[in-house]
Amino acid sequence: MATKQVVATIETGKGAHGVVVSADNKYVYVTNMYDNSVSIIDNASNKVITNVSVDSEPNGITFKK
Repeated sequence: MATKQVVATIETGKGAHGVVVSADNKYVYVTNMYDNSVSIIDNASNKVITNVSVDSEPNGITFKK
């Protein structure tokens, strides 16, 4: 954030919308409205590690430990 530069572009699913970072900063969760899924990104490698199917059109996300 200090440099305000893009460090990675990460492809998730169609209609990426909601984004939240885990409390330990290890994972980023992105809702994909038109794929009915949530992408889980490893924050260290900037890579999607899995996609989880969910109900129709997930439109936001909250992470609570």
